[in-house]
Amino acid sequence: MKVVEMLGVPGSGKSTLADALVADLPDAVDLEQGVLRAMRARGEDDIARFVARIARSPDSRLWKRAYARSTDRFSALTRFVGDHPDLLEAVLAAQRLRSDRDRDQDAVLGWVLNLMARYQVATESGGLGWLVVDEGFCQRGVALFGYGYHEEDRALLDSYLEAIPIPDVVIVVDTPLEDCRRRLEERGWSERLVGAGVEERNRFLTDSSTVVEAVSSAAAASGTRVIRVDGTAPTPDSYAAIAATLNP
Repeated sequence: MKVVEMLGVPGSGKSTLADALVADLPDAVDLEQGVLRAMRARGEDDIARFVARIARSPDSRLWKRAYARSTDRFSALTRFVGDHPDLLEAVLAAQRLRSDRDRDQDAVLGWVLNLMARYQVATESGGLGWLVVDEGFCQRGVALFGYGYHEEDRALLDSYLEAIPIPDVVIVVDTPLEDCRRRLEERGWSERLVGAGVEERNRFLTDSSTVVEAVSSAAAASGTRVIRVDGTAPTPDSYAAIAATLNP
């Protein structure tokens, strides 16, 4: 299994493109589908495995409840931390040292922990094809550092990036910040910024763009294949460019 992670400023169009890849790329699943497939095949929690086998999709509310309470979820988190002991330490250190200019750190930590468990379950299942991760570890770097990013945070960001599982491919969705802002205004900002003013939201998008560039540069330096696509182009055109690169 090869892992593809999406990377971009919020509102850049990552999710739309990720959905297109999963729908059209042969043998591709998203993270939720990967977890469901793994639990059907190898789940140790009898109830969660049974629900996984009868659930038609990862969107099933019954499946989501079963997974949230599954012992597999907690044991997977333990295994992930055992395999990547420096990552949780890097996350906690970043939050501790940036607490004076960050917000909703508990929510962000929850996102990271959930990702750790789901990633472990999905990737342990093995198999061929692509695992397409919309909000993966690269993108969680944007969530961790994009709010109130300063250049002094670079060492913390580097420590985080050195500790994450290295994806095979990172797809960077390049979209002008004004377009990102317009999309977020239309669909609604995240809870983290729903009460923020215009200046604060603009600063978040600018800082997030800086973090995206830092993450993409680090990914390329690690040997990961980095593909950049135009987030304002029609999705079929962007997908065609990615597919041509992934399946030359």
